[in-house]
Amino acid sequence: MSEITLSRAPRRRGKAATAAGLQRSTTATIVLYLCVLVFAIWILLPVWYLVVSSLITPTQLGVKPFPMVPSSITFDNYLSVLTGATGSKGFGSTDVGARLLPAIGQSFFVSSVLVVLNLVIAGFAAYGLSRYPFRGSRLFELSIIVSRVVPAIAIIGPFFVAFRVVGILNTPWALIISYNVFTLPLAIMILKNYFDQLPREIEEAAKIDGASRLQTLWIIIVPIARPGLVAAGVLIFLEAWSEFFYSLVLTNQLTVPPLLAGFQSVQQFNWNALAAATVMSMIPPVVLVIIFQRHVVGALTAGAVK
Repeated sequence: MSEITLSRAPRRRGKAATAAGLQRSTTATIVLYLCVLVFAIWILLPVWYLVVSSLITPTQLGVKPFPMVPSSITFDNYLSVLTGATGSKGFGSTDVGARLLPAIGQSFFVSSVLVVLNLVIAGFAAYGLSRYPFRGSRLFELSIIVSRVVPAIAIIGPFFVAFRVVGILNTPWALIISYNVFTLPLAIMILKNYFDQLPREIEEAAKIDGASRLQTLWIIIVPIARPGLVAAGVLIFLEAWSEFFYSLVLTNQLTVPPLLAGFQSVQQFNWNALAAATVMSMIPPVVLVIIFQRHVVGALTAGAVK
C-alpha cells in the first residue's frame, strides 16, 4: 500500500506543476492582450478623433466633453473641401480646399515615380552587394546606413540652389530627385537583406542551363523576390507621401502635407475642414498598406529566424 502511495506522489506533483504552468501561461496571455489593447487604443484614438471631427459641425466640436460617438453626422465638411469653400487661405490667395485633389494627384505621381526609380536602382545595387561582395563592401553598406542619419535640413540648401538654376523649382521633379537621397538607402537595405535569404542554388542551376546573369535576375530572382520588392515599394511610397519639409521648401504646396498645413491661417482656422481633408489624404496610403501588409511584414521579418 505504501508503494502505491509513493508512486502516485510524483504524478500529483507533475499535475500540480502542469496546472501552475498553464495558469502562468494564461496570465501571461491576458497581460499580453491587455498591452496590445492599450497600445491599439493609444494609436487609434487620435485617428477616431480625427474622423469624428470631420463628420460634425463646428458647434458640436466645441461641446465638452467631446462627443466620441456623435449623435448626428454631416458630410458638409467633405463637400466644402471638394468644392473649395473651406475659407482657409494658404500662401497665396487661392483657397487651399480647391487644391486638395490636385495635390493628392501630385503626391500620387511623385510617390509612384519614386517607387519605380528606387526599385530599379536599389534592386541592382542590393543584388550586386548580395551576390558580388568586394573589398570595402561592408564599409559601403555602413555608409548607406549612415546616410539615413543625415538631417534633411543640412542638404536642403544645395538642392534649392541647384533646382533654381535648372528651373525645376515648384515641380514634381524637384521632389522626385531630392527624395531619392532618403528613400534609396532604405530600399537598398531592405532588398539587400531579402536577397541574402534567397538560395544561390537556383541561380547556379539557371547558369548551368545557359541563362545569363540578367536573364537569371529578371526571370528567376525578381518573381521570387516579389514580396521584398513590394515591401520596399510600399515603404518608399509612404515615406514620399508623408514628406513635409522638402515639399514645403522646394514647392508651393504642391503635395498634400504642406497643403494641409495651409489650412491654418492668421485670419481663421477651420478644424473640421482640416480634419476632412486629412481623412481624404489618408485613404490612398491606408488602402495600399491594407492590400500589401502581408508582403511588408514578411519582407521586414526575413532573416529574423535562422
